[in-house]
Amino acid sequence: MHWFDYCAPKGLDEALDIFAEYGERARALAGGTDLVLFMERGKLKPELVVEVPSCSPFVGIETANNQIRIGSRTTMRELETSPVVREKLPILAEAAGKVGSLQVRNLATIGGNICTASPAGDTLPALLVLDASVKLVRKGGERVIPIKDFFVGPGETIRHPEELLSEVILPIPSGRFGWSFYKLSVRRYMDIAIVNAAALVIVDDDGGIIDARLAFGSVAPTPIRVVEAEERLKGNTLDETLLDEVARLAQAASRPITDQRGTAEYRRIMVYRLAKRVVKEAYERAIGQK
Repeated sequence: MHWFDYCAPKGLDEALDIFAEYGERARALAGGTDLVLFMERGKLKPELVVEVPSCSPFVGIETANNQIRIGSRTTMRELETSPVVREKLPILAEAAGKVGSLQVRNLATIGGNICTASPAGDTLPALLVLDASVKLVRKGGERVIPIKDFFVGPGETIRHPEELLSEVILPIPSGRFGWSFYKLSVRRYMDIAIVNAAALVIVDDDGGIIDARLAFGSVAPTPIRVVEAEERLKGNTLDETLLDEVARLAQAASRPITDQRGTAEYRRIMVYRLAKRVVKEAYERAIGQK
């Protein structure tokens, strides 16, 4: 690993001053489960490593105005076990629980998972179906970006070098909603997803689908929402014919590659099968709500 400087600012303003000065020569450190690995492999060679402060707005899980705000330093283990997240955003708790091992989840943060921007990031399909937004802060300003617009390619986002991701903002789903998340991997723990899939379905009292969201990871250069499939579901009740149509739309939207974990063709097959699985499970959970 190359030589680098390290600093631990005490608060938000100090951290933003540092990034305003160093820009792309600096990297933020929270859990370090991705950053340290990238530095060891020589993929990243920052001049300065900056510890993200353990203070507001980077920490905490708060509920207000039908939204949940999650500080970017919140660990996967905190998301997995938080009573608020488990009750209001259960799909996120489920996805966070699939990240690495227990040791990794005690370090890995939601902000790091988002900013690493891996197409296979476990929490990212869940965040997509939850219509999450991220807040980016810099010296003298901030902006809120829908997470669906945040990713531009493998490891690439629209975040500027002088910006820090401070928090994730999620609307609390209302009405009769159901969810499903599935991670397909060779091993149960400590493995990258071959495909991961997430669905959220909201129904009326008669079982008609009011809203539907379907997302996948590890099947395209970025995590994707399958908008065509979502629109096909709306206004209908679910049956096998509709489920087959939706799964084929998801398959058509995927652009997988062949790598050491699976071939592109295998991933296309699993997109079809997992689309049926997660949409059906989300729908059944929704109609089971009283």
